[in-house]
Amino acid sequence: MKKPPVGRSGSSVVVVTDGETTRVTHVESEYRFAFGLKNSARVMANSARKIAEDESHALSAFVTGAVILSYSFLEAALNEFIHLNATAEKSPLTSEQRALVAAMAREELRPQRRQNTLQLFNTLLRLIGKQELDERQEPFQSANLVRSLRNLLVHPVPGRVVTYVEDPDSNLSEQQQIVRQLRGALGLHRDATFPWDVLNSRCADWAVQSCERFFRDFAETSGVDPGFITEPLYLGGKA
Repeated sequence: MKKPPVGRSGSSVVVVTDGETTRVTHVESEYRFAFGLKNSARVMANSARKIAEDESHALSAFVTGAVILSYSFLEAALNEFIHLNATAEKSPLTSEQRALVAAMAREELRPQRRQNTLQLFNTLLRLIGKQELDERQEPFQSANLVRSLRNLLVHPVPGRVVTYVEDPDSNLSEQQQIVRQLRGALGLHRDATFPWDVLNSRCADWAVQSCERFFRDFAETSGVDPGFITEPLYLGGKA
């Protein structure tokens, strides 16, 4: 009996040879979701850029999908890193580091005050003796803005907002916190209001790029191969 090594695809095959007869007796495949969610977010952002201006419902669907999937990619990548590196036979971490990550997987090392996903990435870096990502700098800040927008979309609160006033000196963009937060990142104008001036193709591209850049920096800082491509190949190489 021979068992070929597990490839990057995460599949293993057991082959039995009996004389001149060879047959496959067992196939086992690993399933992971982070990479698929990342690519799904890219599909949504690419689709958003192809939507005509009068197709507002389709545009909103693609942009919303890009934002939610981008942050879901980070959540999935965090869980995969924790569980795979705590249990994998060939984990690059030391036995002490693996024990700490395993304890984190069981939530024994998570603080009483619940941290968000981005902060848990920093907790992991601290546990394995690496420099944490600065929460006041990029790429943490942009990823955190994606988190805020994503939370607003999945936990919506209905409301009303002024979308027009006669006074030319008015600044409608000051009304909503999310607009004030995203003004710089998305280049929003003084009359911008959420959701109409926020959920556009530029927002979709920004969300995907921000989350991919965050995870790429985490992977490089940790020194642990996540098992999938993290190079900035999206949008013709723009990061």
